[in-house]
Amino acid sequence: MLPDILKIAEEYHLEIDERTRNQKEVLCKCVFCHSSSGKYHLSLNPEKKIFKCWKCKQSGGVLQFEALLSGKPFNEVREKYFGKRNCKSKHPAYELSPEQLKQIGWHSKKRDSFHSFVKKKEEVLRDWKAYQYEELVKYYAIFLLIANYPFKELQKKKYQWYLEEIKKSKVENIDKLIVSAYQEKQDTVWTRKGKKIARLAYKTCLETGDKKFINLFANVLFAIELMKYQKATN
Repeated sequence: MLPDILKIAEEYHLEIDERTRNQKEVLCKCVFCHSSSGKYHLSLNPEKKIFKCWKCKQSGGVLQFEALLSGKPFNEVREKYFGKRNCKSKHPAYELSPEQLKQIGWHSKKRDSFHSFVKKKEEVLRDWKAYQYEELVKYYAIFLLIANYPFKELQKKKYQWYLEEIKKSKVENIDKLIVSAYQEKQDTVWTRKGKKIARLAYKTCLETGDKKFINLFANVLFAIELMKYQKATN
């Protein structure tokens, strides 16, 4: 049985608008967008066990709500209430969190027609693996560029920026995967691709006269798109 979303909000000390406590939609101050307006933008629906912030648009079900508040992986929160699932009988596509499904465009499709989602689970998994691969390549390239950044006095600042950026990824433990691959000098498809992207981004700075490497990390995205175009036209 799913937990009470209002109790979860109280457990994590969200500020509730008491005037709405017994209404269909209970309003809280949003802890996701950290609005300083003093308004109650976060709406909780105790009956449907869903939430939505009308300012930052963060939304989802009660399990995703607790995962975001606690900082724990979605699967860990799900196991808290329903126990561990038998991995042999469950397709990997079913284990993807709502946020992961949103990232690859399958969340609303699953919600609208679970039967159709089941029929297309292999397609869902392919889309997820493609997203996972692209994220690993992109962030590995950025990590390499920071590790070899030419201006050492700015290296720490760039690394702090990287840590904030990588939080946006929906690949669980991607930061640990990146660091482990770098430290252990892993030779995988995505590490090799990441190295190529990093070299191309660095080379682009040199060729365009960007001696201060202002556009170095933007060049990573350019290099990724360039390699996609080259692959498509070959």
